[in-house]
Amino acid sequence: WPEYQDAMMHWHFDHNSTERQEKFRYFVEDVLALTSREDLIQELTTKFGNITRQAVIDCPFVKGVQDFLEFIKGKLATYLVSATPQSELNEIIEVRGIKKYFKAVYGAPIDKVKIFEKIMAFEKVLADQMLYIGDSPEDQQAAEYLGIHFIGRQSDRSLNNEKINIYPDFFKIKNHIQKYFT
Repeated sequence: WPEYQDAMMHWHFDHNSTERQEKFRYFVEDVLALTSREDLIQELTTKFGNITRQAVIDCPFVKGVQDFLEFIKGKLATYLVSATPQSELNEIIEVRGIKKYFKAVYGAPIDKVKIFEKIMAFEKVLADQMLYIGDSPEDQQAAEYLGIHFIGRQSDRSLNNEKINIYPDFFKIKNHIQKYFT
C-alpha cells in the first residue's frame, strides 16, 4: 500500500510509544477500512518485527556507546527502557553483548513514566537524582514530567533543544557527564 506510506509514517512518528501491533491495527482497520482482519494485523506485526529486529542486530553501535557503557559500568545503576517489544529487546541486547551493562531492561508494552517511577522506588532515589538519556520526544516528555535530568542523543526525531543538551554521540555525552555529574 505505497499510496499510504507518507500518511502512515507521519502517524507512526506521532504515536512512537504506541505498541506496533496497535499501529498495524490502526492501519488495517482505520486506514484500509478492513474489518475482522486480525490475521493481517498479526502478519504485518510479525513481518515488521523480524525485519527490524535483524536490522537492529546488524547495525553499528552509536558512536562512543561501548566506551560510555564501560565508563558507567559499576558506577551507576543503569536501566534500558525502550518501546521495542520486550522479547525482541531481550534477544537484541543478548546478541549484541550488552546485557551485562543494565540492571534491568524494560520493553513494550510500556509506559515510560510508570517504569521510571518503579525504578525510583526500587532505587530509593528522587527524580532529580536520576539522569535519562533519550532520543525521542516521548523520552524527553517523560523526563520533564517526572523532573528527571535529561540529555538528548541526536537522532531523526526532533527534541526541544531550548531546555536540554543534545549530543550527536556518546563520546560527547560521556564528556558532559564527566563535567557536570562526577
